[in-house]
Amino acid sequence: MFARVLKIFGIVVLCAVFMFAAVEIWVDRNKERIFRSVQEVVNENLNGNLEIDDFKFRPFYGGLGLNFTLYKVRLTDSLFTTHQKPFLEAELIHVALDLKGFYKGNIKIKNLVLQDGSLNLFTMRNGYSNLTIFQSGEGKDKKKKSGSNNIVEKFGHLRFINFGVMFADSVKKKYYGALFHDATNIITVTDSTSNSSFKGSVLFRGLTFKPEKGGFLINQETSLNLALAFDSENKKLKIYPSILESATHDKININGEFDFSDTIRKFRMNFSANQIEVDNALPLLTKKLRSQIDSLGVKTKVDTKVNVVGQLSAVQPRVDVKFETDTFKYDLPVGALRQIKAFGTFTNQADTSRIPDVRNSALTAPKITGLFEKIPFHFKFSVKDFRSPRAVLEGHVLADSTNLGSLLDPDRYVFKKGTARIDFHFDGSLKNFYNAREDKFDGKITGRATVNNIAMDYLPRKVHLSKIDGEFNFNEKALVFQDLHFSDGQNMLYMRGKLIDLIPYLFGSPKPLRATVDINIPKWKLNWLENLFAARTNAPENRRRKLRLSQLLDNAIDQMEITAKLDTKELQYRQFTARDVKGEFTIKDNAVRIEYFVMKAFGKGSMRISGNMDNSGRGQLPRMAVKGKIVNADVHSVFYSFDNFGQKAITSDNIKGVLNTDFKFEANLNNNVRLMPSTMRGELSFDLSNGYIINFEPFMKMKRLIFKKRNFERVRFAPIRNDIRLVGQEIQIAPMEIESNVLTLYLDGVYSFGNKTDINIQIPLSNLKKRDSTYVLDPNNEEKKDGSKIFLRAIDENGEVNIKLAFRRRKDKNKQKDEQTEADSVSIQK
Repeated sequence: MFARVLKIFGIVVLCAVFMFAAVEIWVDRNKERIFRSVQEVVNENLNGNLEIDDFKFRPFYGGLGLNFTLYKVRLTDSLFTTHQKPFLEAELIHVALDLKGFYKGNIKIKNLVLQDGSLNLFTMRNGYSNLTIFQSGEGKDKKKKSGSNNIVEKFGHLRFINFGVMFADSVKKKYYGALFHDATNIITVTDSTSNSSFKGSVLFRGLTFKPEKGGFLINQETSLNLALAFDSENKKLKIYPSILESATHDKININGEFDFSDTIRKFRMNFSANQIEVDNALPLLTKKLRSQIDSLGVKTKVDTKVNVVGQLSAVQPRVDVKFETDTFKYDLPVGALRQIKAFGTFTNQADTSRIPDVRNSALTAPKITGLFEKIPFHFKFSVKDFRSPRAVLEGHVLADSTNLGSLLDPDRYVFKKGTARIDFHFDGSLKNFYNAREDKFDGKITGRATVNNIAMDYLPRKVHLSKIDGEFNFNEKALVFQDLHFSDGQNMLYMRGKLIDLIPYLFGSPKPLRATVDINIPKWKLNWLENLFAARTNAPENRRRKLRLSQLLDNAIDQMEITAKLDTKELQYRQFTARDVKGEFTIKDNAVRIEYFVMKAFGKGSMRISGNMDNSGRGQLPRMAVKGKIVNADVHSVFYSFDNFGQKAITSDNIKGVLNTDFKFEANLNNNVRLMPSTMRGELSFDLSNGYIINFEPFMKMKRLIFKKRNFERVRFAPIRNDIRLVGQEIQIAPMEIESNVLTLYLDGVYSFGNKTDINIQIPLSNLKKRDSTYVLDPNNEEKKDGSKIFLRAIDENGEVNIKLAFRRRKDKNKQKDEQTEADSVSIQK
């Protein structure tokens, strides 16, 4: 049985071999006639010249049938000799003919494979198009053969392998190109409709509609799955739902319709994509669109729908886009916007009374939400005129004590209560808002910030603020506040002023921050000097790097230059009190420069001072240097207010009188804002009238030596005028007369806050005359000055000043002291 089947199968195979051998022999003998038949089909439908180097019958290629392979095929139009661009050329073309049609004289191509070649379509500048190749030439036989003469119906399956298609219209300046790596187009015809299903991998060279804007899909690898239908009766091309998949595996859905029934040739195209990355979508667009969208600086996934409606003419079609983003992050110089989500629309015909155009384009996102670090915000966003895109952004940020700390370093700033709100409007380039190279802004920003009942601590300076209320108006150049008030724990401060270049500083501008402030403090307990001159504390570096806004504000506080005018009715600092205080000072680099301070103080007196206090870090310790004038001051109050100038010899309990003085003084301060006596330098010109010394210990010691019955417990003086110099802890006293109700004496030398007191005292013998309550003060009496005297010395011995008789004066020592005094004077002037 098996042998019989095998025998039958062998006979069938042998018959098939003989049959195909016969067909191949027949084809070989009739090659010329077949070639002429093909040429006849071409001549009937085309106006050109077909060249084929060779062709072979390949019955088994692509299935059994009339299959041929054509080698080195070239099809040219009638003007090829002029432009030298073949319409079609291919190394190989595989053709499978329909047997039924072939025997009836109606040649129909069932399968066509184009390999290693190109199809070039063009329109020249003079209007000539090589598409005229599809027109029958004049004088040629136009007699209709049996069967259809529709060239589309002549093809079944088309396959392209490494085959390029190019189209160039030099009149309308449109250029399209693609390389089909391996793509198949299946054509089916039903009634008046030709259906096409196209699948394959395609490298798009570009789709250029306007050269100045660049092309779409420039050198982009894609996978296409297109379904098309052409209604020849109504002349409409319909694109059924199809898919273009990019090299990044993002899928773009496509559908649309083209109407060729009249000269207007309307069309509409719809595109959509879900969760496509902006970075992946940008390469599919024109260079112009890429730069415009990239200028927004948005990197996220987007769901989008695009509708294009227009005409196949020079008029730009209308484009409408709807989009919704996934959440994304946007970095700013002052921090990060997080979890941003937006939806909106784009159109290139915002004004419907104008034609679609880049100048008539608009992008609108009515709702953008997210977090500035951890603070929620709501924005509206729009861009108009995409020729030079300008963004309009407005919205608000609302924060409270629970999330304000997310912006700042909690080791430095601690918020305890209160709320803050920022409303703003921005108009400018979003991505290139600030040009660091030119230190210039490309845009405008305006806004308002309000703070309500905020309480916070600034830990590095041990500053504790509460009841912070105020409103700030700002633009890209300045921040202005009319009524900012807060408490520092003991005082209510009311401020108004202006801060210059804050926003440029936050974006990296090298310009220094400058503020002008008017400060009113009704009752000022000055409790912040210790904090200003206290040693600095720093947060860990790793934390400060993460919190950019915190670091910027820290630097701003340290580097800001503040010029302030002060007005307070009452001031108190330790024992010092003053009234009607007015002044102007500048704070910069942790230093205070006092332009002037005027005040009523020391009883019925007044004082004016200027100078500076420096804690910039240039020296190891803070330093103070002031000069001033005191008028009609109660000297007791002066000593009390300044804590007896750091010495205990003459205190506020020992002295009374009215003091007028001009002074210069400088010294280092410790971190408790206490004078360091060894660093003190000063000059003092004073006038003391109605002066009294009460229970002054050196006078009490003098009483033990002379005039034991006189009232040294309460000594009244004639006016004393003199100049003294302060060097360290030594007061250098120029020769001076002291005329009192007890005695008249002359003194000079050094009074020391340490252990170097050495004062020469001359007591005229005229003092032996009785002095009681009726004694009239008689200063500058030459008889007393030139008469006989008793010489005493007040000298420090083991920390105690003792007064001794001096039988002679050591001139050499006095000369040495004068030279030292001159040297110290030079040092002070330097």
